[in-house]
Amino acid sequence: MIKGVDILDLERVAKYAYQLNLNPQHKCKAFPTDYNDILRQFKNMINHPNNELLILTDHINILGVLALLVEPEEMYLEAIGGVFAENNYKAVAKEFYAYVKDNFKGYRFDAAYPRENEQAIDFMKTIGAKLLDFDYEFRLSKNEYESMTEVGNIILLNEKYYESFVEIHNKFHPDVYWTGERLLEALDKFDIFIILEDDKVVGSIVTSKFSKEIYLMEVAEDKQNLGYGTALINKSVKHAFNNGADELMVMVDKNNLAALHLYEKLGFKKTDTCLTYCIKLE
Repeated sequence: MIKGVDILDLERVAKYAYQLNLNPQHKCKAFPTDYNDILRQFKNMINHPNNELLILTDHINILGVLALLVEPEEMYLEAIGGVFAENNYKAVAKEFYAYVKDNFKGYRFDAAYPRENEQAIDFMKTIGAKLLDFDYEFRLSKNEYESMTEVGNIILLNEKYYESFVEIHNKFHPDVYWTGERLLEALDKFDIFIILEDDKVVGSIVTSKFSKEIYLMEVAEDKQNLGYGTALINKSVKHAFNNGADELMVMVDKNNLAALHLYEKLGFKKTDTCLTYCIKLE
C-alpha cells in the first residue's frame, strides 16, 4: 500500500532514507547526507500544499520511500532523491511508477541517480525514460566552508527586479525546465539572489530550499571575470548554512570546465557522477 507520510512517521521514514543513502548502490542524487537535513527536508515536504512524501508499506514495515516535487500548473513532477528501497527494488519502483502514472497523467517526470545506483538507472531505462544530463555532483559541508569577502551589490530577488531577472536567466538557460517565469511562480521552493549594477540584474543564482542544491547561475558576458560568480555562490552558500543546512550541493555539466574549476576553488568536492532521466507520464 502506498500512502502519504504523516508527522508521526516522519522520523522513521527519514532514518530509512538516511541509512540507504549511505550505500552507493542505493544512493540518490541531490539528497542530503546528513540525517537532520533529511528530516528537515521531509518535514518541509509534508507541510507543502503540493509536494508529496510517500511510503510503500505492508502495514508494518517500510518497503520504499519516494519524495515528489509537484508543480500542478506546469504539469511537472520531480523525484527528490528518487526511489529508496532496501529490498526488491524493481518491484517497489514499479509500484511507485504505477502510482505517479495514475495520479499525474500527462506530467513530465524527472529523476536522477548516481552512476553507482545501477538498479535505479536500469529501471528508468526499462520504462522508456530518456537520458537528459550527465553531470558531476559536488558538495560543500558547513564545517569546511570559509566565508569570503562579499563583492558587488547582492540581494534576494524582489518584485522590482522580476523582469530583469527573467531576461538574463532565460538568455543563459533557454532549454531548462525552470525558466525565469516558472521560478517566479515557485518562489516558495527557491532562494534566488541577484547581483545589481546600475539598478539592473547582471547575474543570479538559484538554490532549492528543499534539497539545498544550487540549481542555476549566470553572469552577464560583459560582467564576467569580475568575481561576480564567486560572490553569488558565496552568498548562496552562506545563506543556506545560516538557515540550517549542514551541506550544499551542485550538479555541474561534465564538459563545463570553467564551472568545475570555480566550484573546486570554493571548496566543493566532487562526490559522484549523476544521470538525469525524463519521461512523459501517459
